[in-house]
Amino acid sequence: MTRIVEAQKLNVEARTTAISWTGGKDCNLSLLHAWREPSLRVTALVVFRPEGAVFKAHPLSFMQAQADSLQLPLIHAMLPKDPACYKLAYADTIKKLHADHGIETIVTGDMDLVGDQTRNFITECAEMAEIGVWLPLWQAGRLRCLETLIAEKFEVVFSCVKSPWFDGRWIGRSLSPEIVREMEQMALKPPEGSPDSKPLDLGGERGEYHTMCINGPLYHDRVTTQSTESNELIEQRGQKEGERWWTIGV
Repeated sequence: MTRIVEAQKLNVEARTTAISWTGGKDCNLSLLHAWREPSLRVTALVVFRPEGAVFKAHPLSFMQAQADSLQLPLIHAMLPKDPACYKLAYADTIKKLHADHGIETIVTGDMDLVGDQTRNFITECAEMAEIGVWLPLWQAGRLRCLETLIAEKFEVVFSCVKSPWFDGRWIGRSLSPEIVREMEQMALKPPEGSPDSKPLDLGGERGEYHTMCINGPLYHDRVTTQSTESNELIEQRGQKEGERWWTIGV
C-alpha cells in the first residue's frame, strides 16, 4: 500500500540539492536529514558511476527501485574509467550536474576520512566545482547512527559482508537492536583468530560490510528483493589474500 510521506518544509532561499546515492544506510539517513533541512530542496539522487563499473553490493537496478519508491529521479553521473586525476574527474562531473540539472549542493553520507585522506574527498571536489556540499553524518557516532535508523523505522539489510568479521549467513539479515548488540561485541576486539585485523567499525567505514535500505520514512512503497541468498565473490579488486566476501543476490 502506497503511503503518504512527510513534505519538505523549505525556506525561500532553499538550494537545489542532490543526494550522493549508493542505496545503503548512510545515504538514506543523509537524505532524511536533508529532507528535514529547510535550506535544502532535495530534487534528485545521484550515483557516481565509473565507466564499466558493476556495483555488486548496491546493484543499479535496486537503486532505481529505491528512487521510484522515493519518487525522486536517479541521475547517473558518469566518470571516465581510468582518469588521469580522479579528483578532477569528479569535479568536472559535479560541474555537469550543476549545468544540466541546476544542482547547487551535494549531500553525502560520508562519516570519516578514508585511507590516507587528509580532507573529505567529495568536499574537495565540490569546492573545485564551486558547488556546495553538506555532510550531515560527518564524525557522527556510529552507534547513534544505527540507533537512529532503527528509531526512524528504516528497514536495512546486509548486502555485502567480509571476513574475518562476518560470514555469508549475515547476507539478507535486517538491522535490529539485537543485531546492533552483536556488532557492538565485534567492535570491542579483533576477530577471533585474526589478531592482525582491527575490531569492527560499527559504521562499516573500513568496508567491513555494506547495506541496502528497502523501506523508510520517505519511501512510498517497500522495495522488494528477489532473493536474499548469499553469493561468494572471489579474486575481486582490493580483496586481500585469505579474505572472503559475500554479496546479496537480487
